[in-house]
Amino acid sequence: MSANILYSRDLLYITENLFEPGSVHMEVLGPTGKGKMPVIIETKTSHSPVKYMDTIIRSMQTDIFDRININVKKNINLYIDAKDNSELLAQYDNSRYIKAEFDGDHIKYSGVNNIDE
Repeated sequence: MSANILYSRDLLYITENLFEPGSVHMEVLGPTGKGKMPVIIETKTSHSPVKYMDTIIRSMQTDIFDRININVKKNINLYIDAKDNSELLAQYDNSRYIKAEFDGDHIKYSGVNNIDE
């Protein structure tokens, strides 16, 4: 895996409360040997990124990846950084990252300690 950060940005996303938007910091890393780009997201608010993943993905797609013709669900390996989130750590066996894998319109989550190459 290339450890080079190609792009870094904070994103806001809508939650159930209009006046409490969620926020994540995302880092797009260089493409892996498998041709996908790893993206690491780190939550900046108390909202669960797993709960709002569909909204986060839509924001990433329209705000960033549509500009360079990359489909998030097909060309991105998405990781949620769980290091400072005790709820996610407990839920995913103290794994460092939560990997989101896409199967059509469904998302499957698994705990991993490293970013795939």
